Amino acid sequence: MTLLEKFNISLALELANLSLETSIQYSDYKKGKKWPGPKGYQLEATFQIMHEGKLFPLGFIASKGEDIYISWRGVGSIEEWIEVAQFEQEECAYLAEKSKVESGFYQIYISTEESCSPQDKVLNFLKARQIKGNIYVTGHSMGGALAVLNALDIAKNTKYKEPILYSFAGPRTGSPNYASIYDNAIAHSWRVVNSNDKIPDLPLKDILGYHYQHVKQEFGITFGNEHLCDWRENHSLLNYIKQLKKISEDLRANTEN
Repeated sequence: MTLLEKFNISLALELANLSLETSIQYSDYKKGKKWPGPKGYQLEATFQIMHEGKLFPLGFIASKGEDIYISWRGVGSIEEWIEVAQFEQEECAYLAEKSKVESGFYQIYISTEESCSPQDKVLNFLKARQIKGNIYVTGHSMGGALAVLNALDIAKNTKYKEPILYSFAGPRTGSPNYASIYDNAIAHSWRVVNSNDKIPDLPLKDILGYHYQHVKQEFGITFGNEHLCDWRENHSLLNYIKQLKKISEDLRANTEN
């Protein structure tokens, strides 16, 4: 079976659009509007992060039929990305095995100032439910790293051992040991990566004395160009969705011919 045959492009598009919903959620918050939730899904819960004394939306949990969808928000600017990504590492406390992850992403995931942490919000929701369908975890950019942290946490610390992850333009999340633990625990995991997108190259494999490694499995696509000044277009989730739609349409046309 080829990589493209293993990769569920319809599911990837569905989860990419749910990742996009977190940006709409955040945009509505900044405009003072009530976010209605993703169309066609039941909004189950939202989770936030505390920043400079204020709570900001970080993502949501939704359901459709018996399936659960957990979507994590990415960053809105390169300045925010630089602020979040510290490139240093710390121990991942939710694992029994010793393993290190990127500190900035991890601190966002476990942050507990004045409210339940995003980590606890998701795990408590799952532990309180009898879920008969699949659990899907997704995110774009920083949200991709948070999705990786969350998927392994679910597999290790709840009764639901088979979460399915599709991330988009996600950076490296942790050490080679963390990646190995993740790869052994998560059977269905896909990282969609544009070959011209520089964000998935961060943190560098070796930086500040720390070592990083991507989790499995990369599904490569290509759009845009190699110019660093075009990083926004190369990193845009809308452009990821556009390219995935093109691949899906080409596959459909080839099947019909």
